[in-house]
Amino acid sequence: MNGNVDALGGLVDAGLVAGAIDRPTGKGGINAAEVAGAHHECANCGQHLTGNYCANCGQQAHVHRSLAHVGEEFVHGITHFDGKTWKTLPMLLFRPGRLTREYIEGKRARYIAPVPLFLLVVFLMFFVFSFVHVKPGGGATDVNGKQLSQAEAIVELPKVNTELANLDRDIAAAKSKGAGAGELAALNGVRTGVVAARDRLKARADGEIASPMDFPGEMTRQIEETYKSGTIDVNLGNATLDARARAALSNPQLALYKVQGKIYKFSFLLVPLSLPWLWLMFAFRRNVRMYDHAVFALYSISFMSLLFILGSIALTLDITNGMFFGLLIFVAPALHWYAQLKGTYSLSRFGAAWRTVAISFAAVMTLAIYLSIALALGLTG
Repeated sequence: MNGNVDALGGLVDAGLVAGAIDRPTGKGGINAAEVAGAHHECANCGQHLTGNYCANCGQQAHVHRSLAHVGEEFVHGITHFDGKTWKTLPMLLFRPGRLTREYIEGKRARYIAPVPLFLLVVFLMFFVFSFVHVKPGGGATDVNGKQLSQAEAIVELPKVNTELANLDRDIAAAKSKGAGAGELAALNGVRTGVVAARDRLKARADGEIASPMDFPGEMTRQIEETYKSGTIDVNLGNATLDARARAALSNPQLALYKVQGKIYKFSFLLVPLSLPWLWLMFAFRRNVRMYDHAVFALYSISFMSLLFILGSIALTLDITNGMFFGLLIFVAPALHWYAQLKGTYSLSRFGAAWRTVAISFAAVMTLAIYLSIALALGLTG
């Protein structure tokens, strides 16, 4: 529950931060004439007022000093995008090349800027992650419904096999003494349930997990069991590092939580890590600047974050169709990169195609480097 509250707080912070960065530039609904009648000057810089906003510093002409305005600012900080959202998101989803190109060329008033959009979407992604719940999906559980570890399943499996053997004897005895069809049906029904439980336990004992989302929890359990058994010997050549490594191994759940926190806090590193790859792809294009690559990366990462959000919601709703996730993980990113590359940099079909292949490999490398950094910071921080 605490994690969900933290995530909600982060989402609110993201909205406020994004609002501070992307202030609206249109009409503010302020009656500047009334303000001008009082002092005709901007309260911030003293410039003569001629409209709803100061022509010199951009501050609103009217300065509120009411408690109600605090609530208005709070709500506005989260929902400040207004009509820009409905112009930016469809473009990001279906015409990313045009969106990126127009923003680079200066047509910016109609769209959410890439930095605020990146901040909000990344915060929203981790907010959704905190509520993701994957149903057991047939994994081995105890009588209370708790997922069993591999070691626990190995212990329980012989007990279930014994129960199954006893049932088989009971069924054979019932048949030999001419039991009725109803009694035999009941015994066979029980046997079917025990067989299903036996199969799940066997799969779990062999190392199978209920779903891919269970992997982090399974990994931490295995690490903790291995460390406590004395199999792992920590010797990094530094007493401080050794102590931190032992602390992480003795409580891998806490270590995983710290790593997840670093992934969340240092998500901005994805942008500078992406820029060298984009520069290499356009090293001989003199009309392309690093600024263009940064805008491209910010909008691209925002789209990929939306895909992660969609996938998380699907898992929560118990949608596990392989074709759906294949399209989500492989096809959608490739199509989006192709369209964004072609439109942003005015490329030919071939030029966009080979760069799409290149950026796919670059994305995997960038993500690996980023996760390695987050892992190192999380375990040593």
